[in-house]
Order: sequence, then C-alpha cells, then structure tokens
Amino acid sequence: MQTGNFSYMADAKFKIDYKIKIGGGITFLVLIAILLFYSIVLGWEIDCERPNDLIAIPKGASAQSVAALLKDSSCLQNESIFKLALTLTMKNRHIIPGRYNVKGISSIGQLVKMITSQSSDRVKITLIEGWSMERYAEALNKELKIDTYEFLRLCKDYNFIHSLGIDAPSLEGFLAPDTYILLRTYTEENIIRIMVNQFHHNMQRIKESAPSVHLNKREITTLASIIQGEAMFIDEMSTISSVYNNRLKKGMLLQADPTIQYILPGKPRRLYNKHLTVDDPYNTYKYKGLPPGPINNPGYSALYAAAHPSETSYLYFVADGEGRHIFSNSNEEHNQAKLILKQNRRKKRKL
Repeated sequence: MQTGNFSYMADAKFKIDYKIKIGGGITFLVLIAILLFYSIVLGWEIDCERPNDLIAIPKGASAQSVAALLKDSSCLQNESIFKLALTLTMKNRHIIPGRYNVKGISSIGQLVKMITSQSSDRVKITLIEGWSMERYAEALNKELKIDTYEFLRLCKDYNFIHSLGIDAPSLEGFLAPDTYILLRTYTEENIIRIMVNQFHHNMQRIKESAPSVHLNKREITTLASIIQGEAMFIDEMSTISSVYNNRLKKGMLLQADPTIQYILPGKPRRLYNKHLTVDDPYNTYKYKGLPPGPINNPGYSALYAAAHPSETSYLYFVADGEGRHIFSNSNEEHNQAKLILKQNRRKKRKL
C-alpha cells in the first residue's frame, strides 16, 4: 500500500512540474513575442522626403494630430505604427511642442524619442500675454541671442506675413504668448513660424467653439488685444468684450485707452484729454470701429473672450483702482460710478 501511495504522489508531482514547465515555457514565448513586437514597431524604418525641413508641433497637439502632421510632411507613411509606438512607450501625453529637424532620424523609435525627450540644446522661455513684438524680440535675444532687428524685420515683411496665412500690416497680435521650448539653433524665422503656428492652433479651437462669431480672425485678434490691455483678471474679459461688442453694433466710438497708449511713444502713462485727440487710425476716441490691427499679442483667454462676449447691455466701464472695473448701461450711470470712485479715492488719501 505504501508503494502505491508513493507512486501516486510521484505521478502527481510529475504532472505539476510538467504544467509548471509548460506554463513557464508559454510565458517565456509570450514575453519573447512581446519584445519582438516591441522591437519591430520601434525599429520600423521611416524615410523622410525632406529631412532638412523643420516640422512644427503646436502645444496641446494630440498623437493623432502629430501623426497627421508627420504624414503631411512626407515623413510618415503609416500613422497607426507611429501611434502604436507612442502607446507602447507610454509617451502619448509626453509630446513636447516645438520645431524639429528630422535629419538623421531613420526609425519610428528615434522619432518618438526625439519629440518626447528633453534636450540640453533646448531653452524654455515664457512670452507673456499683452507684450509687444519688441518685448518678445528682447526676451528672445536675452535667452537665445537672436537678432532682434531681423526678428522685427520679418514681423513687418508683407510677403512673409502673408505666407503665414496672416492678413495684417504686421505680426503684432499673431505671435501666440505661451511657454515654448526652443532649440538654440532656431533662426528668427523658425521661432516666428512656431509662434504663428500656435496662434493658428488657438484660433482653430476658438472657431470650433464659436462657429457663428460675426468677427473675422483679424478682428477677433484686434479686439482681443484691446481686452488684454484692459483686463487684469480673466473673469472680467468676457464682460469687457460685451461692452466693446455692444458699442460696435451701435456704431459708437470704442474709446479704448489701450489704443491711445499704443500710439504714444515710451512706457504707459497717465492719459489726459490732449492725448485723446491725436490723429492716428489707432485712436479709438477719434475713429469708429476697430483699429487697423492688434495693439499687443493677446493670450488665449482674451481671444476666447473676444469671440464669446457675455450677453449684457453694458456700454461703459471704469477702472476701480484695484484692478477691476465697474460696468454701466448709460453715460449717466458711468459718470455716477466715476464720481463715487473719485470720492472714495479722496477719503483714502485723508486716512
């Protein structure tokens, strides 16, 4: 009886060992298959037709949009393989916006690594909402040593401006403020194209959210630049936008102080009546409608507000001295608000 039990136990142990070996073998084969699949995907060869061309990836671009961009640039024949590579490497949400030179890139793996990895050759720079082209040029010169003269010359070059899809006298307003990661080797033209590309990307988002807006791209940007010049707080932007939109519909003068600051040389100053009479097409105290173009480079929030004004009957507003504004429906209400603010300022001075 003992011999029989021993034989039964040995047979059972053999079966367990056999199953473990079979399971281990299958697991090993699966791992080999996964690694092989991984290497095939990442090693997938690509051959860019124009490797010296720079490919601009805007901020917020999805894997799908980047794949389409690479395909349009004749650098990617199979979008699915590229998206699969991003998934396998878990880099879908790690795409770094910027302008890339694909020279020397021969595989999907190299391409994914290039657009998802930080580089010592890259510089992070933040360009602030409401800054002018000149201030952008100064900031870029400080960080990247660009030629400010060449940067500003391009921003005013008619043929170059229109080649970027912009219908305006200059690129003032169309250089999207944002935090960029730029290569030290970028030229002035490269940087401008990145910023304008980001502007188009922002405007496309706004167009999709406001398909029935009555202003065109240049008008939205011009109004947004005035809103940017007026507002210190984002939550007031749509209300300020409503005032200007209401005035435009009624054929009233916009009477926007930022447009006066724009035409006066030097730093912003306190405005007097004599400043409001300057004969300049940007003077919204003298000429009706929007000025010829933007007066600064507005951010996304200001652009959004220009295309999405609040529904109000406001026609006036005045700064309260603390960064916010008091809105009024009539000139009488407006004058009363100014009087109250003036009295409050006097009381504070006496304290």
